[in-house]
Amino acid sequence: MTARKFLVQCTLLALPIAMLFALVAWVDPYSLYGTGGPIPRELKEKNLYHSGRTMPFSNTMWKLIDFRRTPSPNILLGDSRLSRFDVDSLQHFTGDSYFNFGIPGGNFVTIDRLFHYADSVTELKHVVVQVAFRGMEMHQNFDSYEEPRMILEKPWSYVHNRRVMEAAGLNLVSNYFPSLLSYDVPGAGNWEMVLAAEKESAEHFVIDTTVYGRLQKIADRCHAEGADLIFVEYPTHPDLQHIMSAAGLGSEREAYLERLRTMARVIDLDQPGLFPSDRSFWRDPLHLTVDAQRMLIPHIWGSH
Repeated sequence: MTARKFLVQCTLLALPIAMLFALVAWVDPYSLYGTGGPIPRELKEKNLYHSGRTMPFSNTMWKLIDFRRTPSPNILLGDSRLSRFDVDSLQHFTGDSYFNFGIPGGNFVTIDRLFHYADSVTELKHVVVQVAFRGMEMHQNFDSYEEPRMILEKPWSYVHNRRVMEAAGLNLVSNYFPSLLSYDVPGAGNWEMVLAAEKESAEHFVIDTTVYGRLQKIADRCHAEGADLIFVEYPTHPDLQHIMSAAGLGSEREAYLERLRTMARVIDLDQPGLFPSDRSFWRDPLHLTVDAQRMLIPHIWGSH
């Protein structure tokens, strides 16, 4: 085989791969390159919530990129319960715009790393951390931040990352064949499944004390920079409150809140009778609806 034929064959073999990478870059599902592409921004954002399996990576990737492009001195940090928070209503109430770093599947590791990322991008003014006593459990220490961070450090890896490729395909299908897709909607029996999982966790609950060190570093940094820091314990449904109480975790929970109060102001919204138990206000025992979350705004920001 001549060298010319060999080069032609290599080119033909590489061409489909190059075309695939070019397609991913053109779709740009997380808007890393900011060149537009065929998919509207609103649809890209909707697709962040297509599936619970992909939500942690997709939300983290999108929000790291979006914050770097449009940084804000006011941030919200938390998990899936915060991810759908209506920041427009919050801005209307406070007059300040907030960037929402609520990440489905997020935990205290994610909160810690996202805080330091935001702090490296801009000077922070207001930091609201949605904390969770249930999130102190020893085994909730996985890291959803590392893979998106590595892509940001090596942008050329974006087009051949398998998650980004999958997101590009999802964006194309959702744009041109929307009837083929359904989005993450709690199904029948989801309420009971969440309660069963939380009961199992509560009965084997062991606190990860390393979390306090992470939160203390956040508090120290905020105090040093003159940023206002608030810890907010988000509401859970009475069905879940009862599980935590029946597991005998009341005294541990109170000790956890007292420890947080040594670092910053704490607003505990997970108290019996504080919010409606009617299930129409809840997606599941952990997650308020978007409409119901607007009820939290005066409780958190009303004293500012």
